[in-house]
Amino acid sequence: MADGSSELSVGGGWNEERRALVRRTICPRGISEDEFMLFMEQCKRSGLDPLLKEAFCVARRQNVGNRERPNWVTKHEFQPSEAGMLARAERFPDFRGIQASAVFAEDDITLDQGQGQVVHRFNPAKRKGALVGAWARVVRDGKLPVVVWLDFSGYVQQTPLWAKIPMTMIEKCARVAALRKAYPEAFGSLYVREELPADEFSLAEEPPPTSSVVVEEPTSPAISPALLPEKTATREAAELAATGITAKAKESVASTRAPSPAPTAQATQPVPPTPRNSAALVAFGPCKGKLVGELSDEEVTDAINLANEKLAEQPRARWAKAMRENLQVLEAEFSFRESQQQPRQPGEDD
Repeated sequence: MADGSSELSVGGGWNEERRALVRRTICPRGISEDEFMLFMEQCKRSGLDPLLKEAFCVARRQNVGNRERPNWVTKHEFQPSEAGMLARAERFPDFRGIQASAVFAEDDITLDQGQGQVVHRFNPAKRKGALVGAWARVVRDGKLPVVVWLDFSGYVQQTPLWAKIPMTMIEKCARVAALRKAYPEAFGSLYVREELPADEFSLAEEPPPTSSVVVEEPTSPAISPALLPEKTATREAAELAATGITAKAKESVASTRAPSPAPTAQATQPVPPTPRNSAALVAFGPCKGKLVGELSDEEVTDAINLANEKLAEQPRARWAKAMRENLQVLEAEFSFRESQQQPRQPGEDD
């Protein structure tokens, strides 16, 4: 047992009872025999044990057609976990540990990738600036340490987890990237869920029907108010946004249950504006990954112009819906700031 993984010889060392257990408890329903054998072979080659949750078999809905004629099929794919990759690395005889940390704009940090050295100094109680990225360092016996750096703007996604725990997510991606670089023969083609683009594929759910109205509760990448410090402008903005989104969701559900009123000659009521949400993340452009409340007036304007430009060019792109939602948040922020800068009326005292 050179690397401690003979027990994980999933393809050959496992008996039929354990293979059946994996299929019943780990693999989704509907997996084909070929997909199951491929999953087991990938477990064997990577040394990851699905019964220890070191790897998962996930079902995803993938469009193998195009936008005009979509063809949704279900694919069952091998998905490693970060914990599984770390456990596998521990079994390598030359592995001596891994370090990783998120980096903020005003941290004191120096990276020397050639020598595999990182000097990172900061006060956890007084960190300032935006989250800009993360580094990870793998130490191996008899070899230079491997150091990687990831830019936050290149990895952040509009998902609840990235909005809630961005530091944890970017550190996790950095550790996995460092393991891939240090041990390409074992991890070279393995990517964890947190690294994969959110719009690359849909989870294993039926695509929304086009012939009927589907009511969805609005989602927001905003940071939860409970995670923010007390008495801050960002917390107040998050609380206001959460209140507005909840009310909007209730109104949407109520409108679908109530009978449609008879048409009248009265003018249609205007759509209520999107509530201000300074705690939302910018999802595109040079300011991607920053909080809306952190942007300067010029950056807010540039982001709005860029979104309108892209939507005019590709109004039916996969990312168009998410960009329109982000654009509404930016426009709400712009309107709020503009309202705070109204000129005083003649005769008002200083």
